Amino acid sequence: MTATPHPHDPHPSGQLPEAHRPRPGGSFDATAITFAAMGLFDGLSAEQRARVLLPHDDSGRTHWNFLPESGRHGLPLRELDRHQEGLAHRLIAESMSIPAYARVVQVMSNEHVLRELNLPVFGHVAATFRDPRGYFLTFFGRPQPDTTWGWRLVGHHLSVNVTVVDGDLVGVTPFLLGAEPARFGPFRILGEEEDTAFVLLDGLTAAQQKQAVIHSRPPADFVTRTVSTIGDVEYPAYHGVGRRDAMITDDDRKALAYFRAHPRGIRAGDLSPAQRAHFDDLLAHFVERARPGLVGHEMDRIAAAGGVDDLHFAWAGGTSIEQPHYFRIQGPVTLVEFDNAEDNANHVHSVWRDPSNDFGADLLIQHHLEHDHTSRSTDDTA
Repeated sequence: MTATPHPHDPHPSGQLPEAHRPRPGGSFDATAITFAAMGLFDGLSAEQRARVLLPHDDSGRTHWNFLPESGRHGLPLRELDRHQEGLAHRLIAESMSIPAYARVVQVMSNEHVLRELNLPVFGHVAATFRDPRGYFLTFFGRPQPDTTWGWRLVGHHLSVNVTVVDGDLVGVTPFLLGAEPARFGPFRILGEEEDTAFVLLDGLTAAQQKQAVIHSRPPADFVTRTVSTIGDVEYPAYHGVGRRDAMITDDDRKALAYFRAHPRGIRAGDLSPAQRAHFDDLLAHFVERARPGLVGHEMDRIAAAGGVDDLHFAWAGGTSIEQPHYFRIQGPVTLVEFDNAEDNANHVHSVWRDPSNDFGADLLIQHHLEHDHTSRSTDDTA
């Protein structure tokens, strides 16, 4: 159907006025996320708003630990009524791709299964910390158009961290998803990522596998752990938090270490076209956790930092899915870690991070370099 232009319409083509169009390379993604957040915030009671809101620069902003812990700040989903919980899910869905949102929902639902599996060990106590609504929502700065603010949803095997800078730029890392068990009945939440990595590994020649496989044992968890800022060098922990079934030694830690300036493994630019297609598929599984409108921006950042050719793929541990294993993709603005080492390779953690832009750090710097804030009053800053 063709719309009939109104005789007094100053924009008969239906296009937005120039003043309302996104900046070059920009989008309305930040606006969509902000409006969803505003809808949720306005739907909360005064007491709930006081619990959910912290300043944007609060020190807790970078505490994104995904393991069960006491004393979390924020508002648990279990304390939302049905309407409020629907608004919370609207915000989650608006902040990422629909496939990523589906995985988030599965991660939380998997707590039902884990609670029942834990009953022989933890008894009735399992219900207190295996809770599909035991995920905590926090706003860092009040969501408003054209301001800087962020939000976080964190709990067992889930840590979503979104930053909006001046209502325009969006950062979505760290973005963590995990599953325990990794494979059980209809649940295999991170199976696509895992299968694609094995296809890539299996498609390497013997010489390439020798280059890609950096150690015979995987770490028990992420090599970079859940540090707030990734350093120049990071070493994995000796074991998972609260776990002792996947211990590693000092020699293992050295062999698995992360070096920011010297990525380990095989370079994507050295792969054959067929191998490179598998690598690109694997990278997409993580970068495409972002909203579709933000993926191009993320790929532009990778291109500006040397391009996909300079990303490295590294593997550690066994070369079959039944054996504990680990892989990572590493570049200047990209870090993917995937670990399946605990519970006899049936307990998976995956994370997408940006060594320069976690919690929007690089976007904040970019924004302040591009905009003059010296003339603003203190009341006008976010």
